[in-house]
Amino acid sequence: MQNVSQWLYGRSPVPLQTLLLNGYAAKMHRRQFTRKFAEQLEKLMESQWWSHDQLKSYQDERVQAIIKHAWTFVPYYRRLMKERNLAPSDIKNVSDLWKLPILTRDVVRRYHRALISERSSRWTLIHGHTSGTTGSPLQFVWDRHTCIVNNALDWRQKHWAGLKYGDPFAVLLGRMIVPQETNKTPFWRMNYLHNQLWLSSFHMNSDNLPHYIKKLTEFRPIALEGYPSTIYILARYLESRGEKFPLRAVLTSSEPLLPSHRELMESVFECKVFDFYSLAERVIFATECDHHTGHHLNLEYGITEVVDENNLPCSPGKLGRLVCTSLHNYAMPFIRYQTSDITALKKEACSCGRVFPLLESIVTKDEDIIVAPDGRLISPSVITHIFKPLHHVVESQVIQEDIQNIRVNLVTDERYNHEDTRHLIQGFRERVGNEVRVRVEFVDKIQRTSAGKCRWVISKVALPF
Repeated sequence: MQNVSQWLYGRSPVPLQTLLLNGYAAKMHRRQFTRKFAEQLEKLMESQWWSHDQLKSYQDERVQAIIKHAWTFVPYYRRLMKERNLAPSDIKNVSDLWKLPILTRDVVRRYHRALISERSSRWTLIHGHTSGTTGSPLQFVWDRHTCIVNNALDWRQKHWAGLKYGDPFAVLLGRMIVPQETNKTPFWRMNYLHNQLWLSSFHMNSDNLPHYIKKLTEFRPIALEGYPSTIYILARYLESRGEKFPLRAVLTSSEPLLPSHRELMESVFECKVFDFYSLAERVIFATECDHHTGHHLNLEYGITEVVDENNLPCSPGKLGRLVCTSLHNYAMPFIRYQTSDITALKKEACSCGRVFPLLESIVTKDEDIIVAPDGRLISPSVITHIFKPLHHVVESQVIQEDIQNIRVNLVTDERYNHEDTRHLIQGFRERVGNEVRVRVEFVDKIQRTSAGKCRWVISKVALPF
């Protein structure tokens, strides 16, 4: 729901908002829950038990196919391979991928159009972008097949968690499903098509949280899915009241899941947390199984390399940067795409019997929760939506100095202007409150951690409970 649709949604009465939301859900359903989805999920339920040799053979075949497609239909790769005197026959398997250079975000921005397949119809392309938390959002496209595979892998993990399609879910993500200025219930909308209760992440304060708990009690979900920090807010509130809320599973993604947060969630919700890691670029998908020994690299989805500062392979246990290759997105193939995330391959295998390699914890942004003046707790992932339209921000950092003051450090390019600043300030006021003072400071660089990462949100305000 973008632009005009968002404007209409925000100004509609609750019944019409529910209707619009279900219309949006129907659109997603037609795209993602097709007959091909059922076929893909069935294949994935079988391939999870493949041997090393079977998975290697599958990856090699997919690499050959996507390289041939890139040579034939993608101008950027056709030119690149000719410059290097490479033909598709020179890249026969995964071990030959090193012959191609690493694809950086800057290259994607510079050659965006040339990376889109000439065979793709503009009417079938699905547009995506990164969150923009560490710079300008990166724009890209997927084909419908990629969306189906992505959805099937998501549901394979849900099966690992003991869930099935149609089970009642509660969802706490970053969509603004309830206008921020709303100050009375309901702070949720119902997605009837998928039997999901979509809860607002923008209205969680001590006054409103009892209404959340009451609605959840009425709805009786068997699972809760959302950002770790947002679900943590709910868990801490329940803990402060000495209450439990039994579920079959909690599913988290999009943020680092801290061990202390996992421990509290599992205690309050009396179930295991299933975390998963993926990127909007659709190049990697890593999921936890019911043994919870790490994130399984789903080898049917992509090729994952962990490389050092010289772009050489890291041995298991050694931290390096993730470089990933999509095996499915023919609309805009990302081959050896350099992510901003750091991790290591685990030395040990999982006791579940699947031969998928395990990842250590992903070293991403160490984020805090913003506390609004009215007591609402705002997840960092919610704040990312403010930055998505800002294409001239190179880097950013959000610091909450106190309950009424937020400082935004920006590294910008020469095209950044006053209108961008106005949008930024307005975006914070819409989400955190009009009484918050937002100060934008332009800096030469953002301070990095020892792991080379940017701590994006820093809050100096203690949580209210």
